[in-house]
Amino acid sequence: MVNCADLPKLECEVPKEGLTLDLVLQPKEQVGGESQYWPLFNADNPEERFGNMHFSIAQGGVLTLKITLDLSEVPGRELEFVRYHQNHKLDGIIALSPDFRHQFRARAKEVDGDYTKLVIKIKDKESIPDNFSFLWMCVDVETGMHFVSGDPEAVINPLP
Repeated sequence: MVNCADLPKLECEVPKEGLTLDLVLQPKEQVGGESQYWPLFNADNPEERFGNMHFSIAQGGVLTLKITLDLSEVPGRELEFVRYHQNHKLDGIIALSPDFRHQFRARAKEVDGDYTKLVIKIKDKESIPDNFSFLWMCVDVETGMHFVSGDPEAVINPLP
């Protein structure tokens, strides 16, 4: 099993005018009952894989992460991002730390009938550093079984 801490962090500074990153999330089958880390990588460079995320955001800046599911490591599975029907503010992720909702907004988007795109918008509304912990969450459309990633942590720091 790959651990998030074993991979480089996705680190970037988000200017006031905002920043958009295209990323790919690759779900993995569970092995031996252990939580599996799902690789997150740059859409333009699949060799550039990330464990955790650390963002520095200028006041007013918005970071947009456009994440596409790559199902090549789970052949035969029809996975899509979990959608929360009553509140579409945190589709596809499970927040594990407090004060998550005021800065993260995640919405699953439909592509060819499946919710395989996730758009996350991140703002630093309070200009204070935050440590976020969350899991990626998908569902197998055919069986209804949930697939959950390992233990990524995201860090957000305000820029002066």
